[in-house]
Amino acid sequence: MPETKECPLCGGSMRLRESETVIRVPGNPKATTRKTREWVCPDCDYFEEADEEG
Repeated sequence: MPETKECPLCGGSMRLRESETVIRVPGNPKATTRKTREWVCPDCDYFEEADEEG
């Protein structure tokens, strides 16, 4: 998968950003982590969810 992609709004270069969110459920001693990937354009703040391949 390429690390850059063209923004559909402004034509700038979008970058792939990966983040990890910790989810805590009351009553469950273990925290769950969730990884998300999204394309972000630094020029116009447009973003979209990355397609999951696998």
